[in-house]
Amino acid sequence: MLAVVGAVGVAAHFVGSVGTAVTLLASFSPVFTALTAAAVIVLLGARWWRMAAAALCVTAVGLLAQAPLYLGAKPTAVADMPTLTLLQANILFGRADANALVDLVRRERADVLTVSELTEEAVGRLAGAGLTDVLGHAYLMPQDGGTGGGIYSRFPLTDTSVLPGLAHQNLRAVISPPGAAPVALYALHPIPPFLPPTQRWARELDDIATVLAAERLPLIVGADFNATWDHKRYRKLLAAGGDAGQNLIDAAEFLGSGIVATYPAGRRYPAVLAIDRILARGVTPLTFGRVRLPGSDHHGVLAEIQLGSAPR
Repeated sequence: MLAVVGAVGVAAHFVGSVGTAVTLLASFSPVFTALTAAAVIVLLGARWWRMAAAALCVTAVGLLAQAPLYLGAKPTAVADMPTLTLLQANILFGRADANALVDLVRRERADVLTVSELTEEAVGRLAGAGLTDVLGHAYLMPQDGGTGGGIYSRFPLTDTSVLPGLAHQNLRAVISPPGAAPVALYALHPIPPFLPPTQRWARELDDIATVLAAERLPLIVGADFNATWDHKRYRKLLAAGGDAGQNLIDAAEFLGSGIVATYPAGRRYPAVLAIDRILARGVTPLTFGRVRLPGSDHHGVLAEIQLGSAPR
């Protein structure tokens, strides 16, 4: 039973179908890999050699599927090149602890904060906690529930827009830090795959991939993607190159950070799904990690990113 269930879950990593069952199974593909590993031990103990060999093969396939997340680069910062620190935070319908979030921004010296599930009330609480004193520029589209979004920045934001045709407020802006070439910032939050029809979730990921592929500037994305590395649709999005044919960089994969699980947070058990991500193209992630967001059901993610120098 362990071997069969595990094999089905591992197979979901490779299946492009957007059915609800396949999408749900793919979300937990690493867990199913662990199940097949347990099956190997049980089968060896029972001396079912052929079944043990089959389960071992499935385990190997599952591990190989996760390997890119652990085999990243070790980039070093180039002297005199500008850098930017981005924090991505899903704040649970605006309920996260505003003071703790602002303290985190200060402590990590974040230059940009991308926010998912931003509400009008949360905008006021964040301002009262001093966020606008630290990040004085903002492009905000707050809404009730989980559909609002926002970008806070230490530097001015220009060319702001909302991505069309998506259920949530998915935002774009351009930032030009001192000494750096302009960079497009995206705060993204596609719908989850389990409440509306899964096909709609897949369509939103495809639409976002099209927008990112068409972006002409170097770009940085802070997002709750409601998708993991094990969803083929998400990996397809990463492969949507721009004009130069460059794939998007997932900071966790690029740096070999592994499965940085961010959801659910605040439970008695650890987070199991790595759905909060930072992506880049035309710039280089230097660090990536998870941070605690008191009052939210997500952990945040934080990355330092090396930018390109402004043309002289």
